[in-house]
Amino acid sequence: MTFSRDHRLLTPADYKAVFDGTTCKASAPLILLLARVNTLSQPRLGLVIAKKHVRRAVDRNRIKRIARESFRHHQDLLGNLDIVILARKGLGDLDNAQLHALYQDMWRRLARSASKRARSLNSGPPSSNA
Repeated sequence: MTFSRDHRLLTPADYKAVFDGTTCKASAPLILLLARVNTLSQPRLGLVIAKKHVRRAVDRNRIKRIARESFRHHQDLLGNLDIVILARKGLGDLDNAQLHALYQDMWRRLARSASKRARSLNSGPPSSNA
């Protein structure tokens, strides 16, 4: 599987939709994942790796590269979510193996949060149309 253009959040409107309409999230001390269901058949990824939190460009690029690679390997787990990854202070201090492990755990947690939300929406209060 590749990380093609249709698997990316491309426009500011795409990012705004996720920030304003977050339906599920996964959080850790060094990273935050926000997500919302999209109308497409695949998940899409956006990255916000701020210079304020990860000073060196080489570390920001490494974080993004590993995030995209991990996303590519786990996209079948994520259904049809638009996901934004937000870096927190200290994320650049992790080595590659730690980043891979962190992302793997975050995808699993986000998928669990999304499926829990979907189950609660599908088994909502019974309708009174009877």
